[in-house]
Amino acid sequence: MSHVANVMISVEMDDVPAVEELSQWLQTSAPQRGGDPGATGWVGSLRETTGRDSLWGGGKHPECDVYAGALNHADLAGLVAHIERIPWQCPEFVQLFVKDQHDLYFRVWMFHGAELRQLAPEGREQAIEPPGTPRHIHTRFALTGDAELLRELWVAAVSWEPGRGLSPEAVLSEPSNSRYVDGWPRRGDLGLVAVATREANGFDPVPVGAAWLRYFTEDEPGYGFVGPDVPELSIGVHPAERGCGVGTALLRRLLRIAHESGVDRVSLSVERANPALRLYEREGFLVHDPREGANSLTMVADLRTRP
Repeated sequence: MSHVANVMISVEMDDVPAVEELSQWLQTSAPQRGGDPGATGWVGSLRETTGRDSLWGGGKHPECDVYAGALNHADLAGLVAHIERIPWQCPEFVQLFVKDQHDLYFRVWMFHGAELRQLAPEGREQAIEPPGTPRHIHTRFALTGDAELLRELWVAAVSWEPGRGLSPEAVLSEPSNSRYVDGWPRRGDLGLVAVATREANGFDPVPVGAAWLRYFTEDEPGYGFVGPDVPELSIGVHPAERGCGVGTALLRRLLRIAHESGVDRVSLSVERANPALRLYEREGFLVHDPREGANSLTMVADLRTRP
């Protein structure tokens, strides 16, 4: 199974021979990961993307040389250490960009004296994914093409109890259910999708959950309707991924984005027996206007009081 990392390195033109030697090392003796300890051998190569004869960017000769490649099973720490040991002619202009398949962004290294030091991202991934997010989970915004996914996950959310056995047709035939997903996205909608990348599926991103906010009206309220100015939360996670932190990651990031977008309060409806109730309580949702004996609770989170 592959484990791919995208690598680029930018150097002054006097250092092109050093990059060529680096590429040869990647093809013959680079340290490998995922196999036997200490294994070395082929992990890929770097190909020149610029060059002295290139007109890079439209009519201008490049001011540097950039090499790039997709490495497979490369020990990235070993790669960085090897680049640090190369006798560069102009080390102050060496820039290394690495995006491992689990990373959200390219990481950037430059020389500070003799040390190749990582400069970025400076906490960027932590600013995107909340603390505690499982390593194999990333979140992205829910797009128009995710409408069917949200329908599927809404059915999963409604059918949370084992043995309930509700069919998608039965759930979505009810207007009180279909209004949560019909016409996605409409004005004011905000949502996130959680995707999992695992070796078992070739590290392809597979959607496993989603959380979204939608405004309702008094004429067509949601189950947790509080007012037309308070969006209601929906969240669904595939059964196989429940209890692994996916719902927490979705909820925390969505509430943060909502607050940054000017939303003051968010509501939801949850059945008393649903284990998700504990998640909502932990994330600051409080019961709103409790009804004695009711099977479901309406809860509200005040985003203005969140850290």
